[in-house]
Amino acid sequence: MPNSICIRPRARLDIVELAVFLGERNAELADRFLNACESTFQLLADSPGIGGAYPTTDQRLENLSVFRVSGFPNHVLFYYRRPQEIEIVRVLHGARDIDFILPET
Repeated sequence: MPNSICIRPRARLDIVELAVFLGERNAELADRFLNACESTFQLLADSPGIGGAYPTTDQRLENLSVFRVSGFPNHVLFYYRRPQEIEIVRVLHGARDIDFILPET
């Protein structure tokens, strides 16, 4: 049985901001990104162990996992594996200062 998906409000905002940015260049690209996020969420729900542990020494981020958005190798999502649930906490472009951003999550 697949896990349910919980998307934190900050992660939803990340997705919208990224889609708007991509859409300013190409509306089709924004649609592809949104669909890719949904597909990636479903993939994680079906196979929660597919992502890797986020390498950090920050105890606040212990047990955080990371996985690339399908078809968008520069975009990564961060999530927690919970019993019967995948909790998406952030979706970020890899060029951002992730080590600075994530502890504020």
